[in-house]
Amino acid sequence: VFALNIGQPPAPSWAHEAIIYHLMPDRFRPGNGRGWLQTEDLSGICGGTLLGVIEGLDYIADLGANCIWISPPYVTPSWHGYDTADYREIEPRLGDKETVRRLIDAAHDRGLRVLFDMACNHVSNHHPIFQAAQADSRSPYRDWFTFDDSEVGYQGFFGVASMPEINLTHPDARDWMVENGLYWVREFDIDGYRLDYASGCGPDFWTYFVGACKTEKPDTFYMGEITDPPDIMQSYVGRLDGLLDFPINHALRQTYAWKTWSEEDLQRFVARHQQYMPAEFVTPAFIDNHDMNRFHFVTGGDRSTLLAALEALVALPNPPVILYGTEVGLSQRQDYAEAKTLDAVREPMLWGDRQDKELLERTRALLHKRRR
Repeated sequence: VFALNIGQPPAPSWAHEAIIYHLMPDRFRPGNGRGWLQTEDLSGICGGTLLGVIEGLDYIADLGANCIWISPPYVTPSWHGYDTADYREIEPRLGDKETVRRLIDAAHDRGLRVLFDMACNHVSNHHPIFQAAQADSRSPYRDWFTFDDSEVGYQGFFGVASMPEINLTHPDARDWMVENGLYWVREFDIDGYRLDYASGCGPDFWTYFVGACKTEKPDTFYMGEITDPPDIMQSYVGRLDGLLDFPINHALRQTYAWKTWSEEDLQRFVARHQQYMPAEFVTPAFIDNHDMNRFHFVTGGDRSTLLAALEALVALPNPPVILYGTEVGLSQRQDYAEAKTLDAVREPMLWGDRQDKELLERTRALLHKRRR
């Protein structure tokens, strides 16, 4: 399948100047004076809410960010939300649609853009559409999924039974998923999406998705998660507004976390890498994210190394992305490979006296300097 929009609006100008703060609602802040439900079982619910996000907006704005990326807030059987069971409803333990309206209005009042996270490649096996397709071979949704003779009986995200992949080459499935994305843009005025595992959907799908959303709200921004090399990244130019820059992340870690590159090596790499992508294609950069060991953990809690990496990140032409807690020294208890779960990376946010105040102030200074 091949699809391309001629004359699709480019990334909005604000996206090129974005400083993005990524938070996971369950791990950011409980809100309303409550404490965490628990913090020991990182595969369980810790108790963050969207009300907590609202209460944290002044903190995020004061840090110097001007855009927040919120991990999926939709109905889900998991704490993290990347297995969606209803794209048009909010997970009740996080809040409701009225809370979402308050959140977006409050963010916009503070000059913060709001990006929702969305996984279009796969749904939860709790999703009613998948359950209908699985239960009845004559279901109109049967061809929306790929059923086979594998152990789980269908194609799942990396073979995971709880995340059946949806066949987005099917016109009805594609149009349904596009409408899911349109819903939050049209009804709640969000400013775009971070698109999880965008390569699973293929470049053509994003032509439909982004085209429809930009018709509704032209100054929205759509950044995909593609971990492939730059030549594959280029195939999304003109379809998505940009991609998270994993090659830059690797280069920053080579230089500052693993110390296998010199800063001169980094500078040479960045110069070549920046020439490879079109200037209008936005490639946000980061030193850590929610799917890898935290930078502070890799360096053994070395504040000076973390600050050097943050300074290099902020000096890049790429919009920087700060993972919640990086700015206050949040780390982790165990390597995710040893723990055999990415949940090990996703500790609850530190607040109050548990924050590294010097690190916070110096990170704040770096971000505000970039905005000047």
